Amino acid sequence: MMERKSNQKNGFAVRFTENPLISKILYGVVAGILIVSAIVIGIVSSGNRKQKPTAPAEDTQNAAPQGDEGKLPAPPPAEDKPKEETPPAPEAQTFVSPVVGRVIKSHSDSVPVYSITLEDYRTHTGLDISTDEGAKVYAAAAGTVSRLYKDPLLGYTVELTHEDGVKTVYSNLDKSCLVSLAVGQKLASGAQVGVVGDSSISELCDEPHLHFEMLVNGKSVDPLEHLSEASQKTSLGIVRESL
Repeated sequence: MMERKSNQKNGFAVRFTENPLISKILYGVVAGILIVSAIVIGIVSSGNRKQKPTAPAEDTQNAAPQGDEGKLPAPPPAEDKPKEETPPAPEAQTFVSPVVGRVIKSHSDSVPVYSITLEDYRTHTGLDISTDEGAKVYAAAAGTVSRLYKDPLLGYTVELTHEDGVKTVYSNLDKSCLVSLAVGQKLASGAQVGVVGDSSISELCDEPHLHFEMLVNGKSVDPLEHLSEASQKTSLGIVRESL
């Protein structure tokens, strides 16, 4: 019985394999299954690759330093700024004698001196420099004409304002100075101020001279303390002994 079943099975197998049409169909089905399986596997693999997260690119600019952990990079060294040079202090203004002559009456604002014209003693706030009538009078330093007037006692007068609160006053001039100059006019050192006249009624008995005054911040000072030694020697014949 069993031998018959075996023979039947073997006969079926023989018939199946011997039939070429069935073999082709069987091979086609198997090949189709293999192709479909390969396609399915390829699709699944491709989907897995697309879903796989991509590692983020390293931020090289913001990345923490790899050396010492927790330490920030040292700041760049500060540039050395050039030291500001202190400007040199302005030089003191130099004053020169306004005329060439001889001192005949000194400055004295505390001790009275005798006036030949007025025949009394009174203080003398200027420096009287003897010279020829009509002699040119020059600015003792660069300045601005601040006043032009006729003083009741000292006659026609020109006032110049200089730096650092200094003023120079030129009196006993000829009245032509009122025409040749103007208030606000700037004069260089050595520019002509006017000429010596005889307009000072308080000093008429004195020889022709320039009455010259200096004021610092409104206070009368001795002009000889401010005129340069070279000018005193050249213009006034004053030689100071060196210590």
